[in-house]
Amino acid sequence: MRVPTMLIGFVLTACQPAMPPRGVAEPDTPDARPMHAPPTDALSHLSLKALAPENSSLLEIPTAVADPVPTGPMSEPLACGLHNPMPGAYAAGYQADTGLDLAGMGQPVFAIAGGEVDYAEAGHTAWTSPRDDDRAIRIVLDEPLKTPLGEVTHVWYAHLAELAFEQAEGAPTRRRVVAGEYLGKSGRANGMYHLHIGLLLGGETSQAWGTYLLEDAVRSVLCGLGHKSRLPVLATANP
Repeated sequence: MRVPTMLIGFVLTACQPAMPPRGVAEPDTPDARPMHAPPTDALSHLSLKALAPENSSLLEIPTAVADPVPTGPMSEPLACGLHNPMPGAYAAGYQADTGLDLAGMGQPVFAIAGGEVDYAEAGHTAWTSPRDDDRAIRIVLDEPLKTPLGEVTHVWYAHLAELAFEQAEGAPTRRRVVAGEYLGKSGRANGMYHLHIGLLLGGETSQAWGTYLLEDAVRSVLCGLGHKSRLPVLATANP
């Protein structure tokens, strides 16, 4: 069978690898994200692979992973709709703190709202002495919390003794959590048993002055939790 000359020229052109533009480097940062999967059309898929430079991220097509189903207990919502972060804990800390300290020894910790995990690992706190637990989790919320001082976009949980899961910062596949999901167990810092929960504003995660809510503002967001008052106790058994 005779193949039209125009079709042969198209196939030869599609199979030749394209040269990357001069002066444009391949992205090599932790924040680089894999691209979406290519179209399912066979010819379009072939063209993407043929035209991509060697080792291009176009060839790194991640497999879709379903959101994990939470296991173990779930915390119940508080009166304002956010979920209980540490049932049975007492509101401690001091007014100028960068967040709220919830006092308790080895108690389960839960997500106050749903979102995507930035990281869940050790190494994100200045408290690193042998008496301190430096595991932390940072979650970017699906829906920011509106406050008079700005929108809370991230929640930071620090000083955990155990983590329900681990995820390195910059991981290409990021875990999702639902409101009330179990995150781990509280630990200690500076020799004191507690969880530190920080509410970060406007997408700024540096925790520089003015980019987070102070202790009293965090208590206000958590349904007006009073100083030294106790959060409701978890109704189900601990994990």
